[in-house]
Parts: sequence; structure tokens; C-alpha cells
Amino acid sequence: MPETVRAGFDYIIILGLIACLVRMTRIYQHRIEPTIGTATARRLIWIGALTLFFTILYLLVSRAGLKSNIITALSTATLVLLACVTGHWLVIPLKRPSELIPIGMAVALSDIFSVFSGPTRNFAEDISHYYREGMAGPAPLVDFFLVKMPMPGNDYFMPVFGITDWVILALLSAGALRFNLDDNLFSLAGSIQRPNKSRAFFPVAAIGLVLSIVAARSMNLYLPALPFIVIVFLIVMAVKYPAVRKLGPEEIRAMIFVSILMGLLMAVFTILKNGSGPG
Repeated sequence: MPETVRAGFDYIIILGLIACLVRMTRIYQHRIEPTIGTATARRLIWIGALTLFFTILYLLVSRAGLKSNIITALSTATLVLLACVTGHWLVIPLKRPSELIPIGMAVALSDIFSVFSGPTRNFAEDISHYYREGMAGPAPLVDFFLVKMPMPGNDYFMPVFGITDWVILALLSAGALRFNLDDNLFSLAGSIQRPNKSRAFFPVAAIGLVLSIVAARSMNLYLPALPFIVIVFLIVMAVKYPAVRKLGPEEIRAMIFVSILMGLLMAVFTILKNGSGPG
């Protein structure tokens, strides 16, 4: 199969499987999240149960040496569900839709820093080495926190993106739901006064995730996904809903603080990195 055809086929599979995860997230939003609500104890029980189940799956692979696509599928589903529980929890304190902008800015800048200079860069190198060597030996710990999917030509599920990306995707979609913003791709044609409610659902934040995967795979680079996710979501929501772009003094101060903090962290890390280099 020609490389371009295979790449296109891979993208179709990735898009289809992301759509399945989106459907899973939507079911969580409508059937599970309402039963949890603001009850911290219930949410902690969910988080504890999911963490326990994920730990058991991790031990089966890391200690017992079991490599099974069934275990990988279960661990991925558990991670996605845990991301939903966490993402929806994080939006409970929000009071205005405009608060989504500094939050998005913070996670996007953090992801950029982590991928190019921080711990994610080291994790990516470990993962790349592990899969280049044919998955020989024990997998790096970070491998268990990646969302994996079946890909053509591979016996085992392969990593596509990190679970942090889905936490933020769930957070943004939960934020839209909290403030009655329609983040459904298939409903964008509607207006605020006359919403176009579609039964099909694909959050606009997931478009950013797809774009980041396509860009990373086409350029053969490890790129931060969160900037793609955040930018697509905020642009679409800010264009359609004026309340999102009405920044108050608190949001502006938060954005300035995040910018200065991330700038200082990058500067300090660069100085330390250059100081520890040869010479």
C-alpha cells in the first residue's frame, strides 16, 4: 500500500475512534455526571474506583508481563472515563464563560513548555525509543497514560495522544455545557436565538485534537496538542457567543500572571539547561 494511501487510511481510523471516545464522553455528560453533580464524596468514589481498576490493569502489564489488546482497550476506556470525571469537576468553580480563556491559555502555554523544554520532552523520547525497539522490555511508566488505538500493520494498539489532552477536551466541553454554549460541530450553523440542535455530536475542541494529530504525524514531530484544542475551541466559542470574549479584570489579571509565570519558567529552564551543557 502506498505511503500516502496508508496515511490517509490511518487518519480515517483515528477520526473514527476519536468519534467513539466522543460518544463515550457524551454519554458520561448526560447519564453519569448528573448523578454526581456537586457531591464531592460521590466524585471521589468514582475517581477512586477508576484509579483502582486502572492500577490493577497496570500491574497486569508491568508485573505479570501481560500484553493484551483487551487490557489496553480497558485501560484506555478507564482513562477516558477518569478524564471525564476530572474535567467536569474542574469547571464547577467557574462563574463566567470568559474564565475559559485564561484557563485555556494556561494549559496551552504549559503544554508548549512541557513538550519543548519540560518533562513531556523526556517522556516522548522514552516512548519513541520503546516503540522503535519493538516494544522490547518493560514499557515506560508514561506509556500507560497514553490513549491507544488499533492501527494497520501493528499487532498491538499504538499510542495516539496523552490522557491530559482528553482531560482538557472534557473540561472545555463541560464548560460549554455549564454555560449553555453549544460546542457541537454539527450545530454551528445555528444562532444563539435559533439554535440548530443536531443529534450527531462532535465537540469543536476535538477538531483541534484531530488537527494536532494530523500535523504531528505528517511532519513526524511530537507536537503539543493542547494549543490546537484550546485555540479551535476558544475561536469558535468567542465568535458565536459574545459572553466568552467579555473579559473582566479578573480574567485579564489571570492571563497576565500566567504569561509572566510561564515566561519566567522558560527562562529559568533555558538558563539551567545551558549552564549544565558542555564547556
